[in-house]
Amino acid sequence: MRCRMRIGVLGVGAIGGVISAYLARAKHELILIDLWPENVDCINEKGLKITSIEEEFVVNPKALHLGELSRIRPEFDIIILSLKSYDTAWACKFIEPHISPCGFVVSAQNSINEDVIASVLGWPKVVGCVLTLGAGMYTAGHVERTSSIERPAFTIGEPSGLATKRLDQFAEIMSAGGITKITNNLWGERWAKLATNSMSNAIAGLTGLKSAELRQNPEIRSLSIEIASELVNVGNALGVQIEKIGMVPANLFPQALKNNEIKEKVEGLIIDGGKTIGTGRPSLAQDLLKGRSTEVDYLNGYIVEKGKQLNIPTPVNESIVELTREIEKGFIQPSLSNLGLIKKI
Repeated sequence: MRCRMRIGVLGVGAIGGVISAYLARAKHELILIDLWPENVDCINEKGLKITSIEEEFVVNPKALHLGELSRIRPEFDIIILSLKSYDTAWACKFIEPHISPCGFVVSAQNSINEDVIASVLGWPKVVGCVLTLGAGMYTAGHVERTSSIERPAFTIGEPSGLATKRLDQFAEIMSAGGITKITNNLWGERWAKLATNSMSNAIAGLTGLKSAELRQNPEIRSLSIEIASELVNVGNALGVQIEKIGMVPANLFPQALKNNEIKEKVEGLIIDGGKTIGTGRPSLAQDLLKGRSTEVDYLNGYIVEKGKQLNIPTPVNESIVELTREIEKGFIQPSLSNLGLIKKI
């Protein structure tokens, strides 16, 4: 039996758009809310178009401008939050009056934002959703799914690690958009995805390469191992049981810096993992192409911040944050030569 829950998607960019398209096709009760006026108007006038590896289709969900919520006053059982990490706090405050008494907010975002959401709404209102699909959006009303429908798409979990009825209901809903897994280790999944994003997003932005291309470059593979090693050291110190990072057991990354045999094994797994991730650009690289602020402070910068709190050095991630800011400001341009500017361990 289908769950009849009222769903709002706040942020209809690449990820929010892909999720919205599949939920709308599955006939869920759905309203989209977005900051981009042209996107809202296009969806209402022409529908939301999605192009994937397997198919292309158009759906016609209702889309609202931010200012329309106070007039229409919808109430939602589930809010899927897919805005940028730096928009999390205000977005939660904005949407709070529209959450039903038993409703909750799902962070379908990069980085680790559950604590920010909880600071506004309280922990009982928080569910996490770790994204493992690829997506892009370059024109209003048209999203691209760049990874196969056969690839796992969503890992959802309670911050407490408990198994709950609402997770089962939400998993049923999200299965319309791809393979959905329930985890009792949300934080371990979050840190693993943070590693994947930190290894790819900013590096794609710095170099101009696409996701799959990053894995084919030996210098970038070595750099990725250093990025992940710093993250694993910080995560372990925090007591996080980090899940596999792609295909690689997390604790192999620090070991790879000291053992060439392990390093070769890790690089081989990185290459193999790159064969199934699709042809798109990571979200940070998309933001740079669009002239938008990036989430680097919430990806590599998150590792740096937590490292400072624990007195654990993270020089590679710190250097990547600084260089990404230079590109945001237009002081340097994406290029493979930027790899030479990164301070190494």
